[in-house]
Amino acid sequence: VGYDSDGPYADLQAYDDVIQAASGVATLLPRVDGNPTPRFLPSLIADKCAGLHAAYAAMAAMIHKLRTGRGQFVEVPMLEAFSNFMLKEHLSGHAFDPKIGKICYDRQTEPHRQPFPTKDGYVVIVPYQPEQWRAALSAAGDPEFTKAEEFRTTLGLVKGAPRLYQRLAELTPAQTSAHWEETFRAINIPAQAVRDMADILNEPQLQAVGLFQHSDHPTEGPFTQLREPSKFSDYAMPPLGHAPHLGQHNNAVLNPLKDGT
Repeated sequence: VGYDSDGPYADLQAYDDVIQAASGVATLLPRVDGNPTPRFLPSLIADKCAGLHAAYAAMAAMIHKLRTGRGQFVEVPMLEAFSNFMLKEHLSGHAFDPKIGKICYDRQTEPHRQPFPTKDGYVVIVPYQPEQWRAALSAAGDPEFTKAEEFRTTLGLVKGAPRLYQRLAELTPAQTSAHWEETFRAINIPAQAVRDMADILNEPQLQAVGLFQHSDHPTEGPFTQLREPSKFSDYAMPPLGHAPHLGQHNNAVLNPLKDGT
């Protein structure tokens, strides 16, 4: 996983920061908040995305070998993998020739599409379908807002999204996050209180499904690790092991290769 061996960057090292810059992703946050300074998304998102593509490609190659008996060399260029991943939505109007709109998916770069302030924090509310906006504004306390002429059609609701987000943000501080969760979920509109990353180990759903596994490392002591999130009906995931020390498994890996097995 690096740069494509056929491209001009073949000899360069591919790091997350470099790939976020090369892919244009470092310019996404400026489109949302108006601060022109390019910034990284605060995650090793390009690294992880490339890793997923590498896993998919390796599995596809294994299936190919099982079916044909032929192995092959698999190359997963990091810039291409991440650009492909991000441009699924952000190529937008530039997908056409000639272009019919600007780059980036408007809904994702809309400045007002953010967590809404509440009496005790913030809540995410997602009136995804246009008709849900009428129900959302009504539930929030202003049923008349979407009756304006500009919002009477589906197209009007789509084009008027910035004003709808703004109005909802003016109404939500009147109640708590828990109140809005209950209110919007009752009318089948997704809603979720914003949880601080520092509190994620206490997230009820993740706790209930056992995502966090507590263990004792032989030398490092107690720690928390994450189980594989996928579940299989015909395969039981083995217990999580411990991270090995540097070189701990060298002989186990290399000896069979030396023996030709």
